[in-house]
Amino acid sequence: MKYYMASIRSKVYFVVLTALLVGGFPNFMAQEAFAVRTFDSAVTGVTAGDSVADTNIVLTFSGTIYTTTAGGPANKAAQFAVAGSTVNTANIVTSVNGAGCAAAGATSTVTLVLAAAIATDAVPQVTFTNDATVLSCDDDAAVVGVARTPTDGLSPQFSSASASGTTIDVVFTETIDDAGTVAITDFTLTGNTLTGTPSVSGSTVSLTVTTEIIEGDVLTIAYGETNGDLEDANNNFVRTFTAQSVTNGAATPSSNGSGCGDCEAPTLGVNSESKRIVEGGFSYNGKPTDAERFFTPYPLITATVGKQNTAVFKIYEDKGPENIKHFSFAFGLDKGQSIGESKAMIELDIDHEGTETVTVTDPENALDNIKVSTNIENCNVSDSDTQCLIVTIDHKFRAPLDFNIVGTDVWDMQRNSWQNYFNHGIEVTGESLNPANEYDGINAGHIYHLTETSKNTALDEFGNSWSFQYGKWIKDFVQNERLQDTSSVFTRNHSDFTEYKELQAQNAIPQLLEYCPSCLDSYTDFKDSFGYEISYKLNALDNPEIIQKMLLENERAQKIMNYLLDPVKYR
Repeated sequence: MKYYMASIRSKVYFVVLTALLVGGFPNFMAQEAFAVRTFDSAVTGVTAGDSVADTNIVLTFSGTIYTTTAGGPANKAAQFAVAGSTVNTANIVTSVNGAGCAAAGATSTVTLVLAAAIATDAVPQVTFTNDATVLSCDDDAAVVGVARTPTDGLSPQFSSASASGTTIDVVFTETIDDAGTVAITDFTLTGNTLTGTPSVSGSTVSLTVTTEIIEGDVLTIAYGETNGDLEDANNNFVRTFTAQSVTNGAATPSSNGSGCGDCEAPTLGVNSESKRIVEGGFSYNGKPTDAERFFTPYPLITATVGKQNTAVFKIYEDKGPENIKHFSFAFGLDKGQSIGESKAMIELDIDHEGTETVTVTDPENALDNIKVSTNIENCNVSDSDTQCLIVTIDHKFRAPLDFNIVGTDVWDMQRNSWQNYFNHGIEVTGESLNPANEYDGINAGHIYHLTETSKNTALDEFGNSWSFQYGKWIKDFVQNERLQDTSSVFTRNHSDFTEYKELQAQNAIPQLLEYCPSCLDSYTDFKDSFGYEISYKLNALDNPEIIQKMLLENERAQKIMNYLLDPVKYR
């Protein structure tokens, strides 16, 4: 009888599993080719899709493959095969314990631990082989022999870093599918300073430094971004890594002692040896000046809103003007600000084929009618052999700027770069052509609609003035004026009472002296009035006795209110 019942149960299982298999829903599927992180404090909480456990593959079964955690073969690793790899262990977790294979919602999760690490983009095929002699839930072979190709769930890993010239190349273990969000602030470099915008090509991220890397420089690079700025094609993002050594590939110092083939940055005035190369390197509206090495005193020039302006720059590059690849002209800088902080900037980029691209950064709509043109001319009138790239920028202003300093940034093919700042700079005057900015302000719980009248002032719909202070709009306090009292009755509240009182006092003195000439003299020894400044205040609420009385009175009042509201209840 027992044997008969067991046979029926086996047939039922066989029918169910066969139906699932024929219906296209095999009970086994391989999940992403990463491991849920080993359960120690160093990796706990890292979710699927950004794993660094490159010896693990996680498999999920829609039903239990062994009825208990300890059930099934002793050597569970032998029940699985991974193409090109050896399985050391197979850790199995089931969702039921002794409830049978067909329990509703039953699952099994298997973590395969491989003998050797696999590549971060590898997806080796996995097969559940299961020895037929082993008693397990899959004796009907519904899932035995099924193979799956897992999904890539491993993060790209740091592989190497090398430096040459002004470039540091950081190489990862697989291709980086950059979404254009990687920033220079994601990386930390020691031994030099990063600048510009990183670029991505294949598995390499290229970074630019401000100073030419020479033989003997010791550099390290670290990556600290946790929001997935660098990812592979399957959205597995690069995990942060601490300082890694950078291989210094700087050339042996050349015969001229410079340490590299091209170390000189382009210039608008003097070179690194303070020798004047360019005369009149910066000109604004026909007023030229000789650019110095970094900071150039420049008489304040006024530009009017709505009128056309022309800025001309002469840029010298020791390898020829065709090697100049980037130029930036930034307006409205305050003392201590860098070019990257400008809210009105015009940038010119020239690629290897000579194609010019103009980019305008103008979040406050301060610029208009921008036209950028280039040509090659002599850097100096007296020197026809020295050629410069001439960059002409025609433009208008739509609104005044907060500050006046202007700056330039230029770099060449080898990303040798230099910045110049000109102060006092350019002051933009005139009324803005842009519509006034509008805001909402809150005062005493009411919302007011504000229209900006200047950078820090505004008016609401009722004509009240507001000021922008401490990062928010605050309604200005207006002193209430005492109304003029035109009534004929003089009281202490009359607007002219004080003046009237003083007048009467002055009129009373002659009359007093007429009746009593010595009255005033008898009081000359009176001291001036004085008062005491109390250094502290007494707060009644600090008195326990008063607080106790207040509580008793509050209790009495509550009882009276209850009686008045429901007298029937208290009768």
